[in-house]
Amino acid sequence: VLAEKRIDAFLVTTTSDIRWLTGFSRVFDEERAHLVIVSSDALETGDGLYLHTDMRYSGVMRARPDAGVWTIFDERMGHALYAAETLKGRFVPRMQSTAWQGGEPLRIGIEGDLPLNIWRALHEAFDEQFEGSGLAYELVELENLIVGLRAVKDADEYELLRAAQSVTDAGFTHMLDYLRPGLIEREAAVELEFFMRNNGADGLAFPSILASGPNTANPHAVPGDRMLQTGDFVLLDFGAKVDDYRSDMTRTIVLGSASERQREIYEAVLRAQTEAMASLRPGVAGPEPQALADAIFADRGFGALPHGLGHGVGIDIHESPNLSLKSKDVLVEGHVVTVEPGIYVNGYGGVRIEDYGVVTAEGFEDFTASPHELIEL
Repeated sequence: VLAEKRIDAFLVTTTSDIRWLTGFSRVFDEERAHLVIVSSDALETGDGLYLHTDMRYSGVMRARPDAGVWTIFDERMGHALYAAETLKGRFVPRMQSTAWQGGEPLRIGIEGDLPLNIWRALHEAFDEQFEGSGLAYELVELENLIVGLRAVKDADEYELLRAAQSVTDAGFTHMLDYLRPGLIEREAAVELEFFMRNNGADGLAFPSILASGPNTANPHAVPGDRMLQTGDFVLLDFGAKVDDYRSDMTRTIVLGSASERQREIYEAVLRAQTEAMASLRPGVAGPEPQALADAIFADRGFGALPHGLGHGVGIDIHESPNLSLKSKDVLVEGHVVTVEPGIYVNGYGGVRIEDYGVVTAEGFEDFTASPHELIEL
């Protein structure tokens, strides 16, 4: 990709992208503490893959079986200076030869979401390194380059995603035995999270949503002090993290016997999800499944889905592609996406049902094993 875009080297600071590029599992945390440099000629030369980190991580990295393909540097130095010195040493001798590409500047790719302070530091460091050389460089923004590559998963990634979902399914089964009137939302959320951490999860995929009664009308409700009551909708949106890969599932149940209105809402959401999942296959444009769900809601007298129908999942909980009315994505084989329609009635409650799985040549393979039918506890 870099060669096609005439990029000599690409700088990566996004931790999730670095996790994907290196394959180093259970190394990285939430800190943006690393820099990767990928040289466009790395495949030809057998080197040109650089990882700048620090001693908090370098020992574990060097112990990884495939660490040898990376030049790992952990001395105390700013990322910008390391990048400038490394690329000067690699490319300036070539740029000073007559064989360089017509005297063009060194083209250095940067991420579209690179923080402004890092962008300024890079300019300062490269200006200093190139001063007096008569040579030039330019920083070229490449929006979503690695995000696009990460969107198509491989068999090893499927295995990790299924493992994360297996923990999530087990968590839901556990909660069906645990939920009862009188519990506090936060108390129930802690139980769910403790169970997953105790049964194979390295961590949470994202902060769990556990809402009851009218709080289920808030798509991103935060578990609070409300007490679960007989007759409530209870909505659980949660996931596990295994080897840095994440799952995402939502189920909505009723404590006690469901009312006619609750059944009507639930059946509309389930129908929308079932038909949307059945529509997924390579070549389907991102807006199409949501338009299908919206049409089902409208046919039953409900409003359109107020959020996107789904999103990619992998190392991050929100990845490419997107299933939404504004999406410009087109599904291909290997895309892993959620399908999560919902109906939300302010002051009353809401229902969301969410699965995730992979787009295959034949359609959609669901990773989620938890039941879809309305459960009354």
